[in-house]
Amino acid sequence: MRPVRDADRAFLLRLYTETREDLAALPLPPPALTQMLELQFDAQAQSYAQSYPDHSWDIIQMQGTPVGQFRVLRAPGEIRVIDLSLVAGIRGQGIGSHLLHILQQEARTAALPLRLSVEHGNTRARALYQRLGFAPGADLGVHLAMEWSPQDAPS
Repeated sequence: MRPVRDADRAFLLRLYTETREDLAALPLPPPALTQMLELQFDAQAQSYAQSYPDHSWDIIQMQGTPVGQFRVLRAPGEIRVIDLSLVAGIRGQGIGSHLLHILQQEARTAALPLRLSVEHGNTRARALYQRLGFAPGADLGVHLAMEWSPQDAPS
């Protein structure tokens, strides 16, 4: 992993588009669709920057090639996964599990809960989080809050 750089914008926009199939499937002319996706991508980035000003934002790489992004907030009362996105071709290979295991160990050491939210329709990610011991929490509308607590996890 390495910190995000300005030069990563094109990759991050492609990744965003790939993970937002609902938006990419809208029946719009290609230029309008591209513009709409760029606006949504920029709005999300601005929202994350305002809501989580001190979060880390890294590019996940395999053999020097960007394959995902990982946004994490380390706050006094929690560790929060803001976004974990991988390109379609490498999903299901254990990369997300590995990164979350690292954060679980960090949360265990700090005696903090590890929190995230997942879209209700993202059944693969939700199943992964449940396998890793995350418990469902509040229904946030489009998303479901989930939490892993070191106190409830086996050592």
